[in-house]
Amino acid sequence: MGYEIKDFDRGKNTGSGIAYGCDELGRLKSVLMHTPGEELFLVKESNYKHWLYDKVPDISEYIKEHRSYQGLLESNGVKVYELEDYVDESIDLIKRMPNLTFLHDIAVISEKGAILSKMRPPAREKEEVVVKEALSNLGIPILSEFDEGEGFFEGCLLLSKEIVFVADTERHTYSFIRKFISNILNEFNEVIYVRVPKTRRYMHPDTVFNRIREDLALAYLPAFEETFLFTEDYRKKIDIKAFMHEKGVKIIPVSDSEQRRLACSFVPLESGTIFHYETALDQKTRKSLENEGVEIIPFSADAIRAGGGSLRCHTLRLCRRKD
Repeated sequence: MGYEIKDFDRGKNTGSGIAYGCDELGRLKSVLMHTPGEELFLVKESNYKHWLYDKVPDISEYIKEHRSYQGLLESNGVKVYELEDYVDESIDLIKRMPNLTFLHDIAVISEKGAILSKMRPPAREKEEVVVKEALSNLGIPILSEFDEGEGFFEGCLLLSKEIVFVADTERHTYSFIRKFISNILNEFNEVIYVRVPKTRRYMHPDTVFNRIREDLALAYLPAFEETFLFTEDYRKKIDIKAFMHEKGVKIIPVSDSEQRRLACSFVPLESGTIFHYETALDQKTRKSLENEGVEIIPFSADAIRAGGGSLRCHTLRLCRRKD
């Protein structure tokens, strides 16, 4: 069966709609979240690995922590939209999807529309169908999506209005990445592509890189041995640290143990302020960020980490704006 990225349809399903787009590194205005419910009972001692969980979650604590995180976002002025409020046709699918709470894996929202993933693990099949319905009902058009072909694509990062970052992880298919790059260069100027080891610790792009503000980022540099820059005119191999330096971005490297604790996978509140697990960063990295004037809003979690995801995984950012 063939595959393609579907054409961008500006204005599709916009209705009155909400403000959207996370291309700017401004203040976080709104997010889409899914408070998990009865679907967590599917995760048992006999099958938690199939469901991609690190262990069987304490369900009541999981939900309590998730709601506490939502409250933290709201107390900082972030509008939280609940997924189920914007899903009708796909509502029954939610009860069979214990990973749906990790909404960030499923879509990225640019000012031009949503970039949908095509989820690879059988445990996450058709999650993008639910998210597409919710985004459409929120008035966010679909910029790109994949058909039912034999391939997978789980996410990218928007580094700016001009640059997209793609990591070739165990959750991606290279042929889908090439098709994605070819199409997305109609909307963005540059694509950074990195081929990372095919292991769970590198499952998504934000496990190795994330920007804190326009001139500062965290990165796990050992993952960037094979990194390329794509434009409409050429492809060339680059050194990510040197390339970012040319763009005026300083990289603070994280250690191997920090990378395993999802050090790069945080949620920005505004340029220079981030939400993060309180255990994600070593003291040395914290000190480096402090010296850069970065504020870390810590979140203490135990139960929700059973799913192996970060706060960012739970947070589909809908809108960031510079005030």
